[in-house]
Amino acid sequence: MLAEIKGKISSTGTNLSERLEDQLTGNVFGTLRYLPFSLALGKIIAAGVYPSSVGDKFRQLHDGFWADKIAFWPYDREGELDALIELDNTIIGIEVKYRSGLSSDDDVSNRELHDSKETEWSLQQLARESRILSRKGGGRKHKILLFIADRKSCKEVYFNTVERNILASDVELCYLSWQDFLLQLRNIEATDPYHQVVVNDLVTLLIRKGFEDFTDMSVTVPRQIHSEEFFTFDWKDTSYTVEEKKIDVNSEVEIHFNIHLPINKERYYEFS
Repeated sequence: MLAEIKGKISSTGTNLSERLEDQLTGNVFGTLRYLPFSLALGKIIAAGVYPSSVGDKFRQLHDGFWADKIAFWPYDREGELDALIELDNTIIGIEVKYRSGLSSDDDVSNRELHDSKETEWSLQQLARESRILSRKGGGRKHKILLFIADRKSCKEVYFNTVERNILASDVELCYLSWQDFLLQLRNIEATDPYHQVVVNDLVTLLIRKGFEDFTDMSVTVPRQIHSEEFFTFDWKDTSYTVEEKKIDVNSEVEIHFNIHLPINKERYYEFS
């Protein structure tokens, strides 16, 4: 709804497939603004964001009503953030990605430079948005640029951007994957039943978007795993029994998984 109100989606919906990120932004953050900041969005970011030092800053924010403190796609000469949240001592810029990558990039790198006055300006999307945030943040104590995307994309973009030293010096970049966003959203237990309806709807939406991690695999390990030893995963038959071998530092152990649900080829799974 917000994406259409703001003109990001045509009234006929003909460009909807091209504006999926704007639709996702409006649906998620437009809905979360109906909940107290410290109950929902603040808690989600604090628990799931990287680096954790940024999460500590969010734990110190105790705003309740904040619907009047968030702007969607605010204009700036260097581009537009997907959302901008302006709290008393903290300003938060949010860049959302669904399936696409950054909209712009270049080869600028200031890895060897430490004096911000000498750094070369980059046209990379997050670099531009950090400058927008720096200007709009004024004298606020914390200026945080939050990047939200699929887990793999988040990590790659974050470390590439930080290593290149192309951000405004007073802006802190952090990321939160959609998978972790959903995980933390599920952990919210609202005492108000109306609030819980909002949370449940968002959980359903993010699952339909494909951001659910596989969590139903139980792993039976026959012995303690030591970091100095080497292990392989050996799939033998459909019974998935567990066998143990006596091992030393250079030997192997077979670990078999007890899987209660079928594995579907269109999904992906992580072992951790």
